[in-house]
Amino acid sequence: MKKTGSVMFVGAGPGDPKLLTIKGKEAIKRADVVVYDRLANPLLLAHAKPDVRLIYVGKEADRHSLPQEEINRLLVREAQQGSLVVRLKGGDPSIFGRVGEEAEVCRQAGIPFEIVPGITSGVAAPLYAGIPLTHREYNSAVAFLTGHQCEQNAGRELDWAALAAMETLVIYMGVKNLPHIRERLLAHGKPADTPVAMVRWGTLSVQQTLVGPLSTIDRQAAEAKFHAPAIIVIGEVVRLRDTLEWYETKPLFGLTVAAAAGDPEQEDRLLAELESLGADVLPVAVEARAAEADANAERLTDELLACRWLVFADERQVDFFFRTLRERRIDLRRIKARIAARGERTAQALESRGLPAERLFAADEPLAAVSQNLPLDQGDRGLCLSGGPSGIAASADGVVWRTASAGRLSWVDTHPAAPLLRARRFDWLAADDPYHLEALAQFAGEEWQNQPLLCVGEETAARARSMGWRQAVSCERGAACVVRAVRSTNKEEAYELEL
Repeated sequence: MKKTGSVMFVGAGPGDPKLLTIKGKEAIKRADVVVYDRLANPLLLAHAKPDVRLIYVGKEADRHSLPQEEINRLLVREAQQGSLVVRLKGGDPSIFGRVGEEAEVCRQAGIPFEIVPGITSGVAAPLYAGIPLTHREYNSAVAFLTGHQCEQNAGRELDWAALAAMETLVIYMGVKNLPHIRERLLAHGKPADTPVAMVRWGTLSVQQTLVGPLSTIDRQAAEAKFHAPAIIVIGEVVRLRDTLEWYETKPLFGLTVAAAAGDPEQEDRLLAELESLGADVLPVAVEARAAEADANAERLTDELLACRWLVFADERQVDFFFRTLRERRIDLRRIKARIAARGERTAQALESRGLPAERLFAADEPLAAVSQNLPLDQGDRGLCLSGGPSGIAASADGVVWRTASAGRLSWVDTHPAAPLLRARRFDWLAADDPYHLEALAQFAGEEWQNQPLLCVGEETAARARSMGWRQAVSCERGAACVVRAVRSTNKEEAYELEL
């Protein structure tokens, strides 16, 4: 008899993927099936394992991709098949998220379940707009309410007199009914000059904030074409935005940057810096892949067996080299070449794998100089493994040098979340490692050469130029240089900045 699975209801947070809880992330990583809706950031799905099944159920205003009753049946059906199902719900699942209904259905069907709280947008969105919901000079109470009544409650009016007396109101799903909300509050004594803030897509780079008095806020919203999803805050605490606004003033706020990312468990310096500057960062996951089984790979194998000197330009090529040997089943003992390394770390990587280098060059030694300083006779062949473009050079004495790569870093496009991430709009690509550029080009698609690219470090910029990137901006590491590089450009031209 097949074992029954379980359901975990996980709060996805307000939008910023870093606001997911640790427990929520662990649940996604374990899930066999993830059932998600529109307000769950697709970046969260990248935490899931490669064989996860992703099921989109919509939940947009006035239009659900899947009716609630069918969502309930879906959760039960998937769990009964033995799967760990994560129901990923925007914000906190218990705040107007219908988790009670879905959990009740699981209980009735005998499905074990767990609820993982999330950061609700009613708290996070105002904070990202510079509005703390409590302040002892302004209030001592907050009320959370929905501006959209479900069918069962359609005829049941809220206690507007009690709500008008509350110091601070936080309203979910209230944009459509804002004229009615305004009219009811004013009719029950709420002062017309009470400040109101509307925060749309809070915690993301597309966040928009509209502030005005209660008497005119509905007209302001209509004129600004202010649409859902948005949180509405009504109360004197809104005045704190004038002094506490912090997110929308960051230098890269409003920009989305797709940046290459290595190990997801390790903090990436470039991604962290871009995020601290206010950019919405799309991590482009990369992985190592050996030389592909094509004509170039076949030639590489022939060169490995025929060359007299084998030069490793960096430690990553050492990793690629041994990966290629394994995948192409080449016995290391068949390679008779003498070994040279560029840089101490490259030499150490070779030594650790039992292949010591006879010659060691400085890490910044040009490859042309390396080849000229190795003893070779007429007709000998040399092979340099580097991350640069492949090529063949012949010297006057008949020595032939070939430059090739033993492998590359590629975008992990096989993950189920990859199409969702690729569909996201971005303003910039960014890399601080020349090996990441091919993966970024793959992610960017056919027009990659025309996409604005931020290159941190001259080595990365040089590699971008050699690839033919038309809009590459180079800068050194550091927040000031990154901001200057991004702000100093016009996307219609090609740039090279020396900062």
